[in-house]
Amino acid sequence: MINKMILKLIGSSLIIFSSLLIGYSKTLKLREQLRIINLFINFFSFARADILTTRLTLFEILNRFKSKVFSAHTTILEYYYKQNGKPLLDVKNVYQIDENVHKVILNLFNSIGYSSISEIDRIIDEGVRELREYYEIHKEKYSKNSKMFTLLGLFCGVSICILLL
Repeated sequence: MINKMILKLIGSSLIIFSSLLIGYSKTLKLREQLRIINLFINFFSFARADILTTRLTLFEILNRFKSKVFSAHTTILEYYYKQNGKPLLDVKNVYQIDENVHKVILNLFNSIGYSSISEIDRIIDEGVRELREYYEIHKEKYSKNSKMFTLLGLFCGVSICILLL
């Protein structure tokens, strides 16, 4: 009798904990989107300054940025750099970034690679402005939905436990 109750208690706590983690993982994906967008804002601001002052190539700017930034997201920068020059439809959204952000990033990389220096300043300025708008949208989405996903996971776990008991 006591063993049966202990098993039910352990099983219920495992169900609640796992469903809570599922909801929390959705919150982490939203936070990851914010970090990626912020990384690209920083990179393109850094790139604009370097292109206008030192006239470095995009590859050299990417390597300088990677040496200065201690981030696990530099592989994302490399991925998008390698897609430079490819049509939008041929580039897969491997990192599951929002489609609009994905298009803006690809357009920025393509525009930098094929524009004159006088045009690059205007192009990057517009691109960073768009990325900041998307950052604010995703930040609002994160603040609105992060608690909801976590609580939804918790309540789903509790309701499953109630049904099973």
